[in-house]
Order: sequence, then C-alpha cells, then structure tokens
Amino acid sequence: MTRPADAETADDERVLLVVHKHWAALVIDAWAFLVTGGAVCAILIIFRGFALSTADIITRATVTFLVPLAFLTLWTMLTFVWTNYYLDMFVVTDRRIFYTSQINFVQRTIQAWYIADLLHANVLFTNLFESFFNYGTLEVTTRDDPEAAYVTGIPDPEYVSAVILQQDDRFGALKETARKQHELLHFLSHEVKGHLAKSKAAFAAIAEGDYGAVSDPVKSLASEGFKDSQKGVETVMNILDGSILSGGATVGGSAIQYDKKPFDFAESVRRVFDDLRTLAERKGIAMSVSAGGPYVVIGDQHKIEQHVIRNFLDNAIRYTFAGQIDITVSSQNGAVRLAVADTGIGITGADTQRLFTEGGHGEHSRATNPESTGYGLYIAKQVVEAHEGKVWAHSSGPGTGSTFYAELPIAKVVPTLAPV
Repeated sequence: MTRPADAETADDERVLLVVHKHWAALVIDAWAFLVTGGAVCAILIIFRGFALSTADIITRATVTFLVPLAFLTLWTMLTFVWTNYYLDMFVVTDRRIFYTSQINFVQRTIQAWYIADLLHANVLFTNLFESFFNYGTLEVTTRDDPEAAYVTGIPDPEYVSAVILQQDDRFGALKETARKQHELLHFLSHEVKGHLAKSKAAFAAIAEGDYGAVSDPVKSLASEGFKDSQKGVETVMNILDGSILSGGATVGGSAIQYDKKPFDFAESVRRVFDDLRTLAERKGIAMSVSAGGPYVVIGDQHKIEQHVIRNFLDNAIRYTFAGQIDITVSSQNGAVRLAVADTGIGITGADTQRLFTEGGHGEHSRATNPESTGYGLYIAKQVVEAHEGKVWAHSSGPGTGSTFYAELPIAKVVPTLAPV
C-alpha cells in the first residue's frame, strides 16, 4: 500500500513514498465487469441446457461457442483491471511527484510535478465507501499548469498529502535560507570589493610616484600589490556575477542587466588580444590572432569582452606552459565564432561536462591555477546564452591542448556602429 523508501537516485533524489492503489478501488473497478460478464455467462449456460430440436442445432452450436468466448472476454477485462491496479503507482520524492498510470496492456503515461512548483495537494472523498475504507483522490495543482490533476484510489490520502506539503514547506524554508545567504554574500562581496579597490588605488599611486620618488624595491612591491588587488577585485566580481546568474538576488533585488548595443566582435577580440599579448610573451608562448570582420553583433560589449573573450584568452595563457595559442574569429551559418586553441594541459571528457557549470573545475586545474574560483566559464556560458549564443570546448585528452568556442548571432541588419 504505502511504504517509506530510503533509496536515492543518481542525483541524490530521495524517494519518500511509493503508493499503489487501495484494494477497494480494484473491487469497485472489477465489480461492473463481474456483474455484467457473469450475467451474460450465466444466461448462455442456462440457455445451452434447454432441450432443443434438431432444427435448432445451429443455435446450440452458436451458444456452445459463445460460452467460452464470454468467459475469455470476462477474464481479459479482469486482467486489464488487475494490470491497471498493479502498475498504477504514485511516487513522492523530496523534489518531485510522479504518477504512473496504465492506459492499456502496452501503454502507460507518467506525469511529474516539481514540489517547488506545487500550489495545492487537496484530498477528496467522493462517497461514503471511500471514507469508510480510508482511500480517496488527490487533487494536484501547480504554478505551471493551473488545471488540476486528479489521482484516484490513493490509500490514506491525508498522510500522503501531509508528506507532500511537508516537502513543500521544506522547499520554502530552503528558498528563504538561500535568499538570505545570497544577500549576505553580496553584502560581504561589496564590502571586500570596496576595500580592495582602495588598496588597488593606493598601490597604483605609490608605483606611479604620486607620493614622491620611491626606491625600486618599494616600487616593485607596490606593483605586485596592485596586481594582487586587481586579481582580488576580479575574483569578487566573478563571485558576484556568478551568484546573480545562478538565481540569487542582489542587495537591491535586481538581476544582472545587459546593455545591448551593436559592436564589432572582431575588433573586441583584437583589443583583448592586445591587452593580454604581453602576458603570453612573458611565458614564452607564441600568440596569434586572425579576426577579419567586421562581425557586428548586438550585445553588451563590456560583459562579452570581460567574461567571454578575456576569460577564454586568460585561461589559455594560464593553462599553457609552452607552445602557442591561436585565436580565430570566423562566420559560421549566420553566427560569429570565436575559437581559442592552445597547446596546454588539455581536458578530459569528464572535465568537459563540468567546465561550464557553477563552481566547476577541471581535474588538474586547481593544481595549475590555485586562484581559480570555478565561476569564470560558468559566467561566460550564461552571458553568451543571454545573447542567444552557445559555448563549448574540445580536447583530445590531457596533454593535447584544448579549444574553446563561443558563437553569437550576427546582426541581420547591420546598424551604424558607435565610434570606439
């Protein structure tokens, strides 16, 4: 009937209840077939026992044939009722509700509802028989589908409904906790960002001689402090953007905004390339760009340059120790494609699945880059998808290098570009 279960799925989704229909529902469903089919069989048997003349031999043969046929039909109908009773299941997990119903001998339907989207789980008793035997109907209503779904024959429906609503309350509490955590994260991040920005400005002023001439060791120390502060600011901004993109609210309650305007994507690639080329040269890495263009896209130029182009190029430099990095920009089926190919550490197939997820790291990325937050590629993916594009990566395995791709739709009607 109703049994608790401790099994967990691959996604750690815990099964709480597995419910089969109440036995009384089987009796009710089978009763009509039993009465009707039994009456037909009885009439045929009685009629077959009457004394018939030789002229009625055809009628007798027909009745003789119909008796086993009636029994076979009745058995088939009862088998169908039993199949429905046995295979119909109502499953409650800590995240979803599933209802499996048998349509016929070979077809079944599966309905699923997320508990987080649940509006109502009402219990209905349609007659005294159901109330006496303690089984009834569950009325399920969700935000996505205002039309209620009805699941009949549920044993102890109040208990089943209580389990569902308890999970709904748990989701509400988790949402509130997550909201408060996001608010705290944003508050702390803004505070840390403010202090880092002040330190960054101070180190820059010292290195540039705003406070007078300083010795070379002090100037070198100030330059290093400036770079560390810059990394700290970028890390905090990545965490902030990642938190917003993953569904958290900002302190002001607003989600990330995009200032979409037409710009030349190829020119943006060349600009970021010029900014980072020195870093590659310091590591002895050859770095080339083939951008062509212009390729006009409509989007947030700053976010695409910062979170997509710069992220791809910066990662290629960080994870490549020798060889070269080739950057190409081309047109592919109405979209502009950025490809950043390196001869670095490469990635495994399993890593490819994690790279663009929130907090995702490659198997050896932390050893190569301890400062990685795991938010960079996740943010890049969210930004590109917000512009109706896509990102992906390819590698033949560890030690073979990798290529990261981003595609954005080219503007169908090329607008006049604003001066850069």
